Amino acid sequence: MPFFSFRPRFCLPTSLLVVFSLLLLPALRADNITADIDAANRAYTYGSYDEAAKLFRGIIAAQGYSAPLYFDLANAEARAGHPGQAMLNYERARYLAPTDADIDHNLQLARKQAGLEPNSYRWWQVMLRSINWTFWFVLIIVSLTLLLLALIASNWAKVFAQGLNMPEARLRKICKGVFFIFIPLSLVFAFVEVAVIGFGNRIEGVIVAPKEGTLRLSPFDSAEKIGTIPEGELVTVEDRHNDYLRVEARDHHFGWIQQKEIEPVVAGSFDVPPTN
Repeated sequence: MPFFSFRPRFCLPTSLLVVFSLLLLPALRADNITADIDAANRAYTYGSYDEAAKLFRGIIAAQGYSAPLYFDLANAEARAGHPGQAMLNYERARYLAPTDADIDHNLQLARKQAGLEPNSYRWWQVMLRSINWTFWFVLIIVSLTLLLLALIASNWAKVFAQGLNMPEARLRKICKGVFFIFIPLSLVFAFVEVAVIGFGNRIEGVIVAPKEGTLRLSPFDSAEKIGTIPEGELVTVEDRHNDYLRVEARDHHFGWIQQKEIEPVVAGSFDVPPTN
């Protein structure tokens, strides 16, 4: 039985149509997103805040997240009377753009309206959020390399001084200067590196349960209730057991709260293996 291979052949008009389609798709997608943003902004302007929030959520789902989109969504949620969702999206916007003054201003205003204490970033928190840990790691490597070279040059000062055609005393003085400057600098860089990694790895969430979330002594529905956390409050997540999360509240009290009552600032950050 003969074997036939199928080879599609495109005529010139069809090929051009395919090429033009591929070129036009990104432009059409961008036009659709722009139209959706315009529709969301119109809904917000005319007071349809729930509709605006719905449209902004759809844009984020289709286009991907960004600080401006989270900011617009948070504004719509705040106007719609959803403090938990408003604070969550302000926090997400602030996480992506920690130096943005408008985001911080609206976040603190929303917190005030919800009866929550302000939680603006301090200058060092802005710095830790803004810098990349790899930058400080490179600085540490450079500092340690200079210290190693200075140590070698100090131990072999006579040989290096002859090779560099300089007095041995001057070379030793340079080595001492390197030690004096870069030993403390290396310690500072290492401290900042640890702080950046620790601050960046902190898992945060916002209470989205209506009115308040229930804090329990242990991760079970039958456990004793030890307090509540108001809707919209930012907490740090320390541990997880089944569908409960152990959180640190603003007053430094710890307790367990159901995961459905809290949303992560960084999507997916709660997806860690549960404890036994």
